[in-house]
Amino acid sequence: MKTRISETFFEVFARKNSSDALQHVGSVKAPNAEVAIARAWCVYDEHAWLEMCLVPLAAVIPVTE
Repeated sequence: MKTRISETFFEVFARKNSSDALQHVGSVKAPNAEVAIARAWCVYDEHAWLEMCLVPLAAVIPVTE
């Protein structure tokens, strides 16, 4: 019997320059933040990002429904 590992969605935000606003570039699914960081760098490496941030989807607070 296989053990299922629970995975969480993380939203990925990044900026190319310090004067740029963070922009949503996508999302990754991972079992923890450490794996999410690695997956985000692998998936969204098409630009030389100055900064990349991850936010667990559960931490996002909707403003409108």
